[in-house]
Amino acid sequence: MSIERAMEILRKYPLCDHCLGRLFARLGTGLSNEERGRAIKDYLLMRIHEKVLNEGLSDELLSDIKALAMSGHEPSIKFLTNMGINVSPVKCYVCGDAIFNRLDEWANTIANNLRMLGVEFRSFRLGSRVPLDILNRELSITTEFNISSAESIKREINRELGKRVSAILGVPFNREEPDVEAVIDIGAGSVDVQVMPIYISARYRKIRRLINKGGRARWPIDKVMQAYGAQDVVIHTGGEDPMGARVLGNGRPVILQVVRPGRRPDVSDVYSLLNDSSYDIMLNNLTRVKASAVVRMKARIRDYVITYRVLAITSSPVTDENIRSLHDYFRNRQVVQVFRRGHRVRRRVSMVYELDGRVIRDRLVELLIRCQGNLYIRGFVHGGYGNVEPSIAGTLGFSIRPIEIDILSISD
Repeated sequence: MSIERAMEILRKYPLCDHCLGRLFARLGTGLSNEERGRAIKDYLLMRIHEKVLNEGLSDELLSDIKALAMSGHEPSIKFLTNMGINVSPVKCYVCGDAIFNRLDEWANTIANNLRMLGVEFRSFRLGSRVPLDILNRELSITTEFNISSAESIKREINRELGKRVSAILGVPFNREEPDVEAVIDIGAGSVDVQVMPIYISARYRKIRRLINKGGRARWPIDKVMQAYGAQDVVIHTGGEDPMGARVLGNGRPVILQVVRPGRRPDVSDVYSLLNDSSYDIMLNNLTRVKASAVVRMKARIRDYVITYRVLAITSSPVTDENIRSLHDYFRNRQVVQVFRRGHRVRRRVSMVYELDGRVIRDRLVELLIRCQGNLYIRGFVHGGYGNVEPSIAGTLGFSIRPIEIDILSISD
């Protein structure tokens, strides 16, 4: 920064201490923007006063003092008053003096709105909507004078309001993982508040093959809602299970999105409520995670390595030689599956890493298939009506139909 740059700006645009200081926010430490802006104006006046004492009062120097006075700088106003010149401050060009003198009022409004949510929270996040004309005026100055040290008015408002709301409520501001969020509309003075979801990562095991009439296994969602005093729970799974399949071993990754929780107990306290054998689903390894974990989990589904146990019936007798040929042929074999929906055709490529099995009776076989997580296991076994190549049925040369499927392990 050069002090001359600040004076150039004030000659053209009257700025309050906040809006001037914010232009040079990256310079100097330990100062608020208001303190920085006031310090810049103080220094500018001292520079001008020094020149007046050494060179006399010129029209140019007098004009600069008036510019400082018009920006609301009290020492400059007093300096001119002592000379018999009266100058009244004008509204700040950027904020119109209509924002920073209302921070305490808005902070109390925000705090009251958060209390009225009636939920437990230990942290909050705060945002603001600033009228476009204010943002445009701020941008025009930084562009015109090539200012690279500025921060946005939104950032200052959020920070200053955040400090005040935190002091009122006695809870910390948390930009990354807040329990509640408030957004204030600076133009209207209105506040929108919301309770942020809780995201819980877990592994689920589906311990029964039986499913209810709706075609879904019974999850202990009511227990989760009870524990958190929540409005709802959304289930995000890392992949889909074959219909009627059990999920054994280490289970499948899942993230529970707890909607509008009224309480926020530790996951260790919640875990004890979920050990209820009356449900089809058992949840283990509960951990709090960020919302972004849902996207990461779903993006990695194809990287999972899943081991299936499939009990199947064939149309012709199966021999041990058939099983050995399947074992040899499907070692690290690429499988192409084609899915059609209307006029849309989707092609999925998956890997089968290993296949083994045994003959239980002439037409009853048990297969162990270790494959990539995106493989549609039923289609791979029965051939998908010609939409899977290669398939077990196609390799055997006769039909084979799965009657039981278990997931034995999922490596993610």
